[in-house]
Amino acid sequence: MTDELLSQLPPDPLSGEPPPPDQPHEEPVGTHPVDAGRIREMATELKEPNLWLMRSVAAMVGMESVESTYQRTLEIEAAGGMLTKQGERRRTAGGVFFLLARDQMSARQRRKVFGLPPSPLNNKKPKSAEPSPNPLPPAPKPSPPTLEQAIGLLKAALTIDPLKRGLAIMKTTLIGRPKQIKKLETCTLLILGQKTPPIMPKGLPPIPDTSKATIAVFVAHKQWEKVEAALKADPQDEVIVEGYPVNDPKNQLTGLWAQSCSSKNLQRAKREAQSKE
Repeated sequence: MTDELLSQLPPDPLSGEPPPPDQPHEEPVGTHPVDAGRIREMATELKEPNLWLMRSVAAMVGMESVESTYQRTLEIEAAGGMLTKQGERRRTAGGVFFLLARDQMSARQRRKVFGLPPSPLNNKKPKSAEPSPNPLPPAPKPSPPTLEQAIGLLKAALTIDPLKRGLAIMKTTLIGRPKQIKKLETCTLLILGQKTPPIMPKGLPPIPDTSKATIAVFVAHKQWEKVEAALKADPQDEVIVEGYPVNDPKNQLTGLWAQSCSSKNLQRAKREAQSKE
């Protein structure tokens, strides 16, 4: 059954700083007001030197959209980051931010923000090649598996002999802010729903609907105390948990046994302390 299924798959006016040498000396494109101080804070946190481009993104899509993209970038980084399109290396945090920002723009907006600046070198028209007498039609692009095919493959995986599957340890990273917290005798139970998944690499099948999914997290009291204080100090802070999941797909329930527990603010403070050493 598995083989059968597999065979079927096919001078800056805002801050007074000059833009980087490789950027045009002009105002950021777009019409939205830009909070230059906040953009500088984000760029520092993401270690992104191209302030001019970040300000141009904000001017094009607005600060509210930039804040959302920034938070999504931090979540992706905390979860292990994102690979480049070729999968050869991990993207920089700034690269993740710009990729998410591009995906929110129209083609015209992308050209205005990310397109090459006017240059005599860019105005040269390429020499037209001699047309081939018998041009070959372009090869069709492969389509990713559908959700139904993906579910079929998952079911087919159950039929494989356990001795032939190989062994692995699976860890899960959870980022969110629990509203239901119950303290047990030796640990704390956190109850959360599931957010919309981040942008996934091209070629993967669609992710099933998880809007009604429930996540239950068991955290040792010793780990939870510091995180609980951080969440109370900042209503925007979010918990970051790494642990081992157990799934109950019938009830859309995932249990997570936490191995480590922190928060975004605690991790940020840790990175700042390390950079000063």
